[in-house]
Amino acid sequence: MSDTDSYTDVIVWNSSIEQLLARWCDQAKCFEWMHSQAFSYYNKKARIIMIISNLFTAISGLSNVIAGGETSGGFKLAWVFGSISILVSMVNMLQEKLAYAQMATQFSQYSDNWGSIRRKIEEQLCIPPNSRQHCGTFLKYIKQDINLVSTAGNSKIPEFIKNKCFLKFNSIPDFDIPDICGQIEHTKIYINEGNNFPNYGTLNNDKPKNNDKPLNIGSINNDNTGEKI
Repeated sequence: MSDTDSYTDVIVWNSSIEQLLARWCDQAKCFEWMHSQAFSYYNKKARIIMIISNLFTAISGLSNVIAGGETSGGFKLAWVFGSISILVSMVNMLQEKLAYAQMATQFSQYSDNWGSIRRKIEEQLCIPPNSRQHCGTFLKYIKQDINLVSTAGNSKIPEFIKNKCFLKFNSIPDFDIPDICGQIEHTKIYINEGNNFPNYGTLNNDKPKNNDKPLNIGSINNDNTGEKI
């Protein structure tokens, strides 16, 4: 058994895990929306270039048929229509270099992947813990899915779409927006609810419970002197 398998075996469903998954699900919704917006943005540009290219190609071909070898004051009309063919080639080269169509296809796939991650998390959180998959195994594979799609696509999202995402979801109470959208948060840590330390850094950011009182440093006795520190 590998160290990873041993690690996942000891993880069980609890409120901290559920809150972590809820945060991941919020962020998955944001990424799904951003990649969907990026797909629409690049797909629109790709269609515009394709329409322009096809239009120029049609005009060039039709004009060559109509004009033939006619001249006007020694100027051959075919030269004009030949220039249109050159323009068509330039537009096609521009489309190839900008890769709008390829980018649109990639963002569509990224959006689908984030949607799949979102649905997997929602499914687990909406059913009772005793009916869910094994907690450690689920976390292991959902994290692999998140890492894979994050590494591949998040850096490609245009900055203006990140800003739109922040404005769209920032007004929702307690909604966790990805850090790349400009909202940086403190790192959450796990705190055992049964200890005697203050409940700082818990995933839900709740106030300390009655049994989680802060340690009163002024009341600790020194064993040797009996004096308070």
